[in-house]
Amino acid sequence: MKHKELYQQFNHHIQTAQKILITAHQYPDIDAIGSCLALAEAIKKNKTVKVWIPKNDSKEWDCFPKFDYIEKDFPNNFKFDTCIVCDCSNLERVDQYEHISNATHTFTTINIDHHSDNNYFGDINIVKTISSVGELLYELFQHLNIPISSPMAICLYAAISFDTGRFAYSNVTEKTLETASKLVKLGATPYVITQAMEENKSEKDFQLIKIAIDNLVINNDAGFAYTTIPKRSPKGSIKIIDFIRQLKDIDLLIVFQELQSKLVKVNLRSKSEINVSKIAQQFGGGGHDKAAGIVLKKDLETCQAELIQYIQSR
Repeated sequence: MKHKELYQQFNHHIQTAQKILITAHQYPDIDAIGSCLALAEAIKKNKTVKVWIPKNDSKEWDCFPKFDYIEKDFPNNFKFDTCIVCDCSNLERVDQYEHISNATHTFTTINIDHHSDNNYFGDINIVKTISSVGELLYELFQHLNIPISSPMAICLYAAISFDTGRFAYSNVTEKTLETASKLVKLGATPYVITQAMEENKSEKDFQLIKIAIDNLVINNDAGFAYTTIPKRSPKGSIKIIDFIRQLKDIDLLIVFQELQSKLVKVNLRSKSEINVSKIAQQFGGGGHDKAAGIVLKKDLETCQAELIQYIQSR
């Protein structure tokens, strides 16, 4: 089905929906959050809309307007007729996804995503290769003649800016920049948004950078580097992977973050033809060709040994 037909299918369903739950992937980033918020604003008229984002008190929220329909805990008594999942390649990547998969009432699932490894888990699947879900939603809103308010423009601009590395990554197209320009005209202020996204580092963030540098291992011959953030480290919000990816002549970057004794979050980035999504899939993770993630229920040393061995054997 063509995207324009999918947009109309989405519109037809939303017109009759009454109770809508919107959510995103575990450890939501600014694209995921901004997309959820902009979508809620777009479809909330004459409906009950709840945006369910567990652990929603991080700095990723600093660049967004404040809304009153955000839920930190799953709304157990909310019998939604529609569940929209944004920026998520499969339902299992939603934090506490069992609340959705085990629901006993009837509802329609809408999957809006831009990951190449999406498994089309929705009843309606709006999946497209594009810079961000933020850009995809802008296209959807334009096609359906949905007005974009200033708060929506802020959310969408932040979403696109984040997933394109402030418009510096290879996923940026002429259309991406045109979209950003139009969002500025609609009320997004690049300086204010970027300041909220970037100039918000705490002392703990800088301590994390130091730990990342101290633990950095560079394999120049194989063209990859990795660092480790032990569980005893300060709790900061900086994306260490975006810091170490600045290494020159290194194509593959990895961050191992120990969350618990046997729970490790792994971030991977590629600056070449290496497809990190395929690497992540070997370990139960996923993502994009250039950016992917894994969550492993093993001790840190085992995670590192298995992943590094796999990379070196390719």
